[in-house]
Amino acid sequence: MKRIAWISCAALAVCLLTAGAASWWAQHRVDSALAQTAQLQRQVTELNNALLGYTRYTSYLTAGKQTLAEQMKLLAATVVREEGATQIIEKSVLGIASTGVVAITYTAEYAFGFDLRPESYELHATNGGIEVHIHRPALVAAPAVTNLKHRILSGGLLTDNKGAVIKLSQEAAKRARQQGEAMASDPAVLALCEKSLTEFLYGFLTKQPGVKQVPRIRVVYKPSA
Repeated sequence: MKRIAWISCAALAVCLLTAGAASWWAQHRVDSALAQTAQLQRQVTELNNALLGYTRYTSYLTAGKQTLAEQMKLLAATVVREEGATQIIEKSVLGIASTGVVAITYTAEYAFGFDLRPESYELHATNGGIEVHIHRPALVAAPAVTNLKHRILSGGLLTDNKGAVIKLSQEAAKRARQQGEAMASDPAVLALCEKSLTEFLYGFLTKQPGVKQVPRIRVVYKPSA
C-alpha cells in the first residue's frame, strides 16, 4: 500500500515538473518571439528612417526657393574681359583729305545671373533627381568699365583725333552692355551660371536636418517668351 502511494506521489511530481517545464518553455518561446518582433520593428524603423533620409530633401525645396531668392545677388557669375574699339576718322577740307585711326582699350566686368524670384521658376523632384525650370540668365547689372586707355594709331593733319578718343570712351559703357547682352547666351556663361546655382542649392539641401543624400541637380530652360 505504501509502495503504491509512493509511486503515485512520484508520478504526480513528474507530472508537475513536466507541466512546469512546459509552461516555462512556452513562456520562453513567447518572450523570444516578442523580443524578435521588437528587434524586427526596430530594424524596420531604422530602415524607414534611413530610406526617408534619401528623399528628405524634397521637404526643403520650398525653403530652398526662398533662400535662393535671398541670395540672388550673391549668386551672380562674374566674367572679366579685356575689350577694345577703334575708329577711323576721315575729313576733307578744300579737297584735301585727311585720315586718322584711334583706338581704346578697357577692362569690362560683366555680372550674369538667373531671375530667382520664387514666382519666376520651379523646382521639381523627378526620378532622375532635381530639375530647376528657369529662364536663361541675363545681365544683372550694368557692366563696370575700368582701366580705360587710348592710342592714336594713325594721325591725320585735319582730323580731330582727341575728339574721337573722347567719343569712343563715352560710348564704352554702351558697347559693354551690348557685348554683355550677347554674351549671356554663350555656352561658357550658361555653364558658369548653372554651376553657381546648382552648387548653392546642393549645399543648402545637404545641410538640412535628416537629409542623407541629395541627387543630381539639373537646369532646364523655359521657352523664351
